[in-house]
Amino acid sequence: MRLLRSWPAVIPDNNRSYVVDSIERLVISNHHYGALAAVDDDVLLLEWDMAVGQEELRQFAHHARLDPGRVLVAPYRIYADAYNIPADIWAHRRWDGRGMGTVSPDGATPIRDGDPFCNLFGLGMVYLPRDLVQRYVLGGFATHFGDKEFSMWHYQYVTKDVPVAWEVRPVHLNYLIPDLGDVDV
Repeated sequence: MRLLRSWPAVIPDNNRSYVVDSIERLVISNHHYGALAAVDDDVLLLEWDMAVGQEELRQFAHHARLDPGRVLVAPYRIYADAYNIPADIWAHRRWDGRGMGTVSPDGATPIRDGDPFCNLFGLGMVYLPRDLVQRYVLGGFATHFGDKEFSMWHYQYVTKDVPVAWEVRPVHLNYLIPDLGDVDV
């Protein structure tokens, strides 16, 4: 299993927080993860703006090794203030196979705390078996390899349910820094 951090070819100029560490980088352009096809191993992928503790990273890798042929995801929040949505939600979705799978009433709804499975998943913190990446890319299923495209393919051609590792909680750093009022920061 190879640990990789996705890294944008061009960092967005919007004061967005991100992680700088010693994890090997997988450089991507336009949210296209096609470079994963050249990786000759299963991948534990962290996106460039995901923070995770060492214990959680080890726990996630352990869970992935228990079923190495299956995608595994860690839940992370999409923050309302950064995306102009009514409330914070989990990134992963339940989906009934209808529509484009992005938001209700398009057939998709965010998972809830403790849901053991999701149907569509983001690539924030994910374990991807090499075989599945190869099947997707080499099979020519899409010209773009993004989380929506890959997870919709996975739902249709592999399995509908992807396990969620709730004991691992990475933090998506794409949120607005709150004004804490009279608290010194």
